[in-house]
Amino acid sequence: MSEAKPKTLADRIISASVVVGLAHLCLKFAGLIQSKFAAQYLDSMTYDTIMVVAFTGVINTLFLVSEEVIGPSFLTLFMRERDEKNEKAAWDFANLTLTFQTIVLLFLVLSVAVWPDFYIRLFTEWTPETHPEQYHLLRIGLRILAPSLYFLSIGSTTYIILNGYKKFFLAAFGDASTKICIIIALVTGIILQKFMAFPIYYALFAGILIGSVGKVATHLAGMLHQLKLLRPNFSWNNPAFKAMLVLMIPLLLGIIFAKVRDNFNNIYCLSRLNEAGLMKANDLGRKLFASIQWLVPFTLQIALFPFLCELVNKNDRVALGKVLGTSCRLLLSFFVPGSILLAVLGIPLTILIYWGGHTDVSQAYWAGISTSCYCLVLPAAAAECVLMQGFFADQKTMAVTVIGILSSVISVIFSYIFIVKLNVPARQALIVVALGFVISRFVKSVALAIYLGRSTPMFRLGETMVFLLKLVVLALLVGGAAYGVSLAMQHILPDGVAATIANTNPDLEIASSRLRLALRIMVSGGAGAIVFVAGALLLRLQETQQMFQWILEKALPKRFRKTKATA
Repeated sequence: MSEAKPKTLADRIISASVVVGLAHLCLKFAGLIQSKFAAQYLDSMTYDTIMVVAFTGVINTLFLVSEEVIGPSFLTLFMRERDEKNEKAAWDFANLTLTFQTIVLLFLVLSVAVWPDFYIRLFTEWTPETHPEQYHLLRIGLRILAPSLYFLSIGSTTYIILNGYKKFFLAAFGDASTKICIIIALVTGIILQKFMAFPIYYALFAGILIGSVGKVATHLAGMLHQLKLLRPNFSWNNPAFKAMLVLMIPLLLGIIFAKVRDNFNNIYCLSRLNEAGLMKANDLGRKLFASIQWLVPFTLQIALFPFLCELVNKNDRVALGKVLGTSCRLLLSFFVPGSILLAVLGIPLTILIYWGGHTDVSQAYWAGISTSCYCLVLPAAAAECVLMQGFFADQKTMAVTVIGILSSVISVIFSYIFIVKLNVPARQALIVVALGFVISRFVKSVALAIYLGRSTPMFRLGETMVFLLKLVVLALLVGGAAYGVSLAMQHILPDGVAATIANTNPDLEIASSRLRLALRIMVSGGAGAIVFVAGALLLRLQETQQMFQWILEKALPKRFRKTKATA
């Protein structure tokens, strides 16, 4: 009986990616349901105020500062403490980090609850005189939601600890727990509305609060064997903790600037246009690309990080470069043509998903235009997800910060010139915000690749240029096929969306429009997929061929694979 071969590094990374992907699939499915409920049952004023400004703007910004600053600097040191010392030393460091985080978070939670007006002025131009309803609701929302900041942020650190133990599923599923709680709360609120005058946003508040606790509870369930090591620690002289603080400083500057950019573009600029539902359309437009990024590039990023840390600790630059380069090429071979396909299908997809209730066809249409623009960022976002992990594993946080700030400035300048100075119409402002974001992310990804390539061999210039040229040709073929078939479908089976937006018989074809929209998406998307497979084979893209081969191998029954190998 032959011994089983040990798994290669690639096999281990793929296995981890599949586990994280399953959890993220649950997360994004729950997130889609949540966003659908919110779009349908919250009017534009309530959605903009609670979902965009209160939760995504204030609470999520403060939470993500913690997640994106502590996470990358914590894991490398936590794993090094475990490898070089022991479990107890690693947990002394983890406990000190959690204690420090708790002290900072308690101050932030109190500041949001006691001084909500400060955050309202910081994130918007709303005042009690200009926007009385939004201002009043936002003050209530911030005070109620403030405690969720603590649990969401602590959950980001427990998430990283679970990744350090390579318990990827429960780590990623914690966020799905939050979404599930919000869905249950919204459904409960919808039911209560039928029997009494119950503001549905109170159900939303309850769902966010309970969901934030559910995130931490899910993570603690994955750390049952380590809970005995969990205790407060005030030994501030811990060397690993001091090293983490040094790594955190540039990351903190970078993430604060990134959040200022996001809030300037998505809240400040759009809120000053006084167009109801504009922030909602932009927020819905970000959902599709964000969901895809979470399902594939972000999944690979999470799975890669612990293994990259091991390679850096071994000082194996060749293997590190090979893993990073191969991962980037595989993602780009899928997302360059895929982003064009999604840009073509962005409008009908968004309308099909979000049309209904308080989201009419016109608003869903503008959200769809935003979706089409945002989807163009997927290749850059995919490469960035991988390259950033190389920087973090190598503890090059200052370089990441400088590159991130400089690229973010492009997006801010773009919005400032067109929205603040030139006063483009409100609807066109959605395109400005989205395309500014896309351009800045492409600049950032290219800069990251060039800088990291100086110390880590990843890309050969000639091969890379040929590879990218093939991808551009493939993307044009895929986009052209999907667009042509989509136009043909609209001619053969008009879905009625254009007539509805123009207010000519807006209610006439609602039932048939949904079915025809779905058919248009499936047929044109299928045409694009067929051209993608055929084009990848004709252009001899090795990365896509390897991906197809791997999928076929995993799809074939084991008995057939053994017979084939023997032959």
